[in-house]
Amino acid sequence: MASRIRSSTRCLASLVLPLLFFSSLFYLSTRQPLLEIAVREEAAAGRKRLVIDRATATVEANASVTTGAVAQASGVAAVATEHVDSDVLTDALPASGEANATTDKAQESSAIAAVATQDGDAKVVTNAPPASATVAAAGAEVRAEELRSPDAAAAGGGGTDGEADTVVFDFRPYVFVYKSGRVHRFHGTDTVPPGVDALTGVASKDVAVAGAAAGVIARLYLPPENQRGEKKNKKLPVLLYFHGGAFVIESPFSPLYHAFLNILAHKAGAVAVSVHYRLAPEHPLPAAYDDAWAALRWTISNCLSGPEPWLAEHGDATRIFLAGDSAGGNIAHNLAMRAGAELPRWLPGGGAAAIAGVVLLNPYFWGKEPVGSEPRERWARDGLEQTWALVCGGRFGIDDPRVNPLAAVGAAAWRAMAGDRVLVTLAGRDNFRDRAAAYAEALRRSGWRGKVETYVTEGEAHVHFVGNPRSDKAQRETDKVAEFIAGGGRG
Repeated sequence: MASRIRSSTRCLASLVLPLLFFSSLFYLSTRQPLLEIAVREEAAAGRKRLVIDRATATVEANASVTTGAVAQASGVAAVATEHVDSDVLTDALPASGEANATTDKAQESSAIAAVATQDGDAKVVTNAPPASATVAAAGAEVRAEELRSPDAAAAGGGGTDGEADTVVFDFRPYVFVYKSGRVHRFHGTDTVPPGVDALTGVASKDVAVAGAAAGVIARLYLPPENQRGEKKNKKLPVLLYFHGGAFVIESPFSPLYHAFLNILAHKAGAVAVSVHYRLAPEHPLPAAYDDAWAALRWTISNCLSGPEPWLAEHGDATRIFLAGDSAGGNIAHNLAMRAGAELPRWLPGGGAAAIAGVVLLNPYFWGKEPVGSEPRERWARDGLEQTWALVCGGRFGIDDPRVNPLAAVGAAAWRAMAGDRVLVTLAGRDNFRDRAAAYAEALRRSGWRGKVETYVTEGEAHVHFVGNPRSDKAQRETDKVAEFIAGGGRG
């Protein structure tokens, strides 16, 4: 019994944390917000900044939250998920940021909703202590990463007093952006080392991406059958993968994505290249798009004749698949568009290389006008517009083709998009679902030469397969992706 309780607690930690992000991403488009956010442009230090005016928020005394909903108030964010058999509310976050508050002080706080473990069972605790640097969830600590932008560092800013400590963008419970340029990340910062996965036998290692910006790294994955024996030198399809996280959190090194890529590489029988691209807001778009292009060129070069042995010995440059989930799906689409236009004239020495397919898992697309069942309330749509403005530094509007490919339907770029096949997966409870379905249909009608497939998982939320990769529905979806990869290009 005790072991089952400990197992349930570990399961709670692994499931709730990822769903926090994916649920809050849609909060502004599914619920009337508790915080009314007004964004205005302010000229400061020669550039525009987004400034948040936060109206008074009231915290409801009842801590029960419906499945997938996010409760936000000054200093609190909570999510409940149907994957946990309890009234689970996680991760109370601070408004003021007292990292060492005691439980006694917490009784004076209005924060609701943190998860505690009592006799192994998850219990809802009210008046949880705020913690700006460490957040407790089901006994596991998630440490916030505090970063400063290069601009702020050069200016010598970043103090913790006065105006410099003003929050200018509040994307709780994941990112706070301060006027000084400091960025607090409350999720997606945990990492695990590469190695041999005990469950799949897949080996992994980290390699710097030569020719890319500083800090761009790839975590490579090699299936066990290609590490030894008859298939040691067999050429495999190459899966170039981009993680999700709204362009602001997560990495290939996180426990979530490392586990998911081990499964995907194993099932697909592919060499996987999971890219650690630069994150916004320190590096606003198009930084991630540029990193993706550099990673593609690096991957092809190594498959053809480069020094990286896993790619040189096992990677088939004629069977490269571009893939990603959520924001990573957005990156994969934009990379396919760029590759269609630029790859043929870039290929070194006329080498043979090809994008065999593109896999968009619950892709992050949006736009000014609602599509299908997307929310029509202005306040709901404004939230995602403001988030997009944050990640691209205000450079691109919400109808820019980078985030709204439907705005470019009929353009020559669509017809030239790289790849022979595209797979778009949809989740039944994903607010991005209908736009992704419209994207697939528009691509079919665009004159593009390839084949478009869609795969729907009913009853699941956005990127469910990352948060719970061993569920039956997640396994079926990754089986579909593996089948898609196995059927692409020459064997």
